Amino acid sequence: MADRDPQIGTRNRHTADSDFAAWIYDQVAALREGRFSDLDIDDLTDEVESLAKRDFKKLRSYIQVILTHMLKWDWQPERRDVSWRKSINASRERVWGELASSPSFRPRIAEAVEQAYPSARLKAWDETGVFKLEREPVICPYSWDEIMSRPHELDPDDVPQDENDPLQGDISFEDD
Repeated sequence: MADRDPQIGTRNRHTADSDFAAWIYDQVAALREGRFSDLDIDDLTDEVESLAKRDFKKLRSYIQVILTHMLKWDWQPERRDVSWRKSINASRERVWGELASSPSFRPRIAEAVEQAYPSARLKAWDETGVFKLEREPVICPYSWDEIMSRPHELDPDDVPQDENDPLQGDISFEDD
């Protein structure tokens, strides 16, 4: 905790720029003790506002991952992989978690999708090389319901097989 300066009668405070963690603890102590005149209102306001922006950015990032893998799934069916499905499902869980902890983001879902889609499209194109810019939809082709619930199941016959991998393919059991 910061020491009092008896000559000035105020606390020697850390600043957000000099020692961020110590400054946070100083601000928390001042709030808990009701010392509102000791609060660094300008920086504290900026930091609190940045928390909501950070969380919205996280939501957008999770949506981008889903969209990237959905595009790859749709445009490269021969390369469909369990890892894409797992990534989609894990990101969906994270999206639901963000929406549960910040329900005020629900009205902003369309905004998050609109912001996430261009990056998702470019990432999918970069990772696959399949997309031709003239063929790519400029606007997200998926509804919110599709983004969050469309199944991505692999048909066992569609799973790519590596003939050189002894762990793939038919397994025969010999009688003893």
